[in-house]
Amino acid sequence: MSFEYLYQTDTLMTFILAGFRIAGILFSAPMYGSRMIPINIKVALALLLTVLIAPLIEPIQLENIDFVLLVLVIAKELLLGIAIGLLGYLLLVGVQIGGQIIGFQMGFGVVNVFDPMTNTQLSIIAQFKNIAMLLFFVALDGHHMVIGAISESFDVVPVGTFVFQSEGFLFVVQLMSLAFSTAIQIVAPIFVTLLTLHTVMGIMGRLVPQLNLMIVGFPLQIATGLTLLSLSLNYFYIVFEKLLHNYFKEIATLFSILGG
Repeated sequence: MSFEYLYQTDTLMTFILAGFRIAGILFSAPMYGSRMIPINIKVALALLLTVLIAPLIEPIQLENIDFVLLVLVIAKELLLGIAIGLLGYLLLVGVQIGGQIIGFQMGFGVVNVFDPMTNTQLSIIAQFKNIAMLLFFVALDGHHMVIGAISESFDVVPVGTFVFQSEGFLFVVQLMSLAFSTAIQIVAPIFVTLLTLHTVMGIMGRLVPQLNLMIVGFPLQIATGLTLLSLSLNYFYIVFEKLLHNYFKEIATLFSILGG
């Protein structure tokens, strides 16, 4: 591959700005932004994608640009990339919230494990859902969709400039609520079933006072929760597939808003 296009100032600056946007996306997007992936691997992948995508971008025209303005433009590209990646990270947050709710209902509220991806403590059910989500993300070609979204962002939002209108703020807030709607959709079957089980156990406790609910109820809710968890994996896959495709549609809409 020839790198002669980098000999001119405009094309070189376009290459640098594109690299900062791509790096911002990769360092914050699901799976790519995992702490388990070494930083040098992320930097190498960002550089590789920049080399492949930059020649397809229309070079920006730089006239009378000073150092301060150049720093601001670079910061804008980096923050734009981080924002796009973090919106995708909301899917992961929604899955974790759903797993936390299920774990609490099953009685695993204090059974926590360390998550190296987020450097936080998660319930064992939330970690299970998180791992399943990453596997589904790869199976649904989500990692390729991220790269496609990176390329599309340069077609809709040119390097160096973007227009952030007032409706853009409302749209970003709407996307942030996606985490909570994701959690509700994921936990709905198990949540309703366990809630019904708890109601039935409460009624039985009132009707049969001799029944020790701590001995009978605790293993029963764990067994019910684990059974439903295994049976709902197919449902989780279907729901996550719809959420993933819907997310990339929302990102395309955000691109159109930023592109003016």
